Amino acid sequence: MAPKVGQVVVHHFLWFEEQTAGLVEGRKPRPCVIIAVEPDPAGTGYKTTVLPITSRKPRADAHAVAVPPSLKRTLGLDQARDAWVIVDDANVFTWPGFDLVPQAGGGFARGLVTAGFFQQLREAVLLARGRGRPRRIDRDS
Repeated sequence: MAPKVGQVVVHHFLWFEEQTAGLVEGRKPRPCVIIAVEPDPAGTGYKTTVLPITSRKPRADAHAVAVPPSLKRTLGLDQARDAWVIVDDANVFTWPGFDLVPQAGGGFARGLVTAGFFQQLREAVLLARGRGRPRRIDRDS
């Protein structure tokens, strides 16, 4: 099944700092929001861009959007912890990527963010572009 913008998937996300340190795989699987889907020029799938969701409080200079409690509940995130979508780093891969974690009900989607929340993400990405963010980490190479 093709990926859809706004879906949340579990992906072994590779942070920019991890890539800079020489890692080629993310240290752990984490929920991520799909923010862009384009047909792959080679015709092998879809170029998919994801942003990570974390419970670690963002640095003061980070671009992040807080996940509201109702959306955390919908996505099955820990209700006892705050969560943010970090807009500074993005992973790009050809769907279906080897770093996706299949879900119990089949497929890879864990849920879908609301249109309003996706609009907040979109605005945050546009603001972050002024600082050269998000840094795109190509997971296919």
